[in-house]
Amino acid sequence: MNKYKKQSLILVIFTALTLLFSTTATAAEQEETLTVVSLGDSITFGWNLEQPQTPPVQSENAFPFLIGNGNTEVLNVSYPGWTSTQLLEAIKTEESQQKLQQAETVTLSIGANDLLQAIELSKMIENQQPVDPEALQQKVAAATAQVYNNITEIITLIKGQTDAPILLYSLYNPFGMNDPIYGSIHMLGEMITNSVNSKVYSTIAAQQGVQYLDAYSAFNGKQQDYIIPGDIHPTISGQQALALLATNRLNELNPIMINPILSTEEETAEPVSITLEKIEHTIEIKWLSGEKTAADFVNEGNLVENNSFTVTENGVYTIYVKTALGESISRIEISNITPKVEDPIEDEEPPVDVEQPEEEEPPSDTNEDEDQVPAEQPEKETQDEAPKVEKPKQTMVKSGHALPDTATSMYNILLTGLCFIGIGGGVLFNQRLRKSRVKQ
Repeated sequence: MNKYKKQSLILVIFTALTLLFSTTATAAEQEETLTVVSLGDSITFGWNLEQPQTPPVQSENAFPFLIGNGNTEVLNVSYPGWTSTQLLEAIKTEESQQKLQQAETVTLSIGANDLLQAIELSKMIENQQPVDPEALQQKVAAATAQVYNNITEIITLIKGQTDAPILLYSLYNPFGMNDPIYGSIHMLGEMITNSVNSKVYSTIAAQQGVQYLDAYSAFNGKQQDYIIPGDIHPTISGQQALALLATNRLNELNPIMINPILSTEEETAEPVSITLEKIEHTIEIKWLSGEKTAADFVNEGNLVENNSFTVTENGVYTIYVKTALGESISRIEISNITPKVEDPIEDEEPPVDVEQPEEEEPPSDTNEDEDQVPAEQPEKETQDEAPKVEKPKQTMVKSGHALPDTATSMYNILLTGLCFIGIGGGVLFNQRLRKSRVKQ
């Protein structure tokens, strides 16, 4: 392989690698993840969704991973069995503070274990009856106060590290009315969760300016589908319901705003560019002509690159945006594109006075006779004068027929060529004859 071939091969490889990395970079820039810091206990951790691992690893089916379209980066500060006191201590560490500084949203679901310990659930299940009502009431009240104080302090610490929205989940009642194990304490669960949600979670949300997510209403009457049988933790469907609460609230706080801007709103014969303002956490942007729905973009759509695309015809266009939080569509009508008038090409339509077939045709015999008629015509004979007898004109009759004017110089050229061939042949013969004499 010579030097030039080596250089060409290196250039081809370099170009291919450049295109590969540029394409990869574009895709990475197009898909923006949502960074979620998940604070909580076993519910946030996704406990019992998969086979137990040692040490425990947060499940990717836990609700923080399912927020929006699941395009999230989850930084975990949660653990099975944590109470509000344990979480408070955990977020004071430098590692947790660094995670909070990266947060784009924070989920906070804590306090259930405080209350489960207060009512001594294991004893209640074992004895099939609650502990002493008066003692139970006192323990629940103490746990409620502790949860209130701890969550208030936790939120203060979060705000010291990030301005991201804080999503505070209320408690849900894990005890279904028809549950074979927990059905007997369904009413106790209703009483406790309603009281604590009112006194702690909704109150703190209003006081601290954080987002209150009503997990109780989402799970009420759906425990059979949302709670793992014989357990108090959510199924995957229950985790999805918790994620949907967060998704809907984040969309309310930061709705997907599709603001198309035209390159010009005046009449133009040129294509019109449609540019979109930057949308956070974008996964993909597409467009189609006509009035479309989000479902139409599942398998169709023209990808929009660099937040801009160009159209060449008037009509309605639908723009589809998918972000880490959801999807949205917007329609825009283009009506300022006018048909482009092209300048006439002179070669296609020759001037009228160029084509004059009458002048190109050779004059006929009739025209020659007419030309020979004297310009002055004799005056009209009167009735008194005798008519003049004109002698007939003698016409020269030529023998044969007139040849058309089709003569060419082809035969002259042919004769000249033959002469040159003959001369050349003679010269060649003479040279060979001389060479043969010299050899002799």
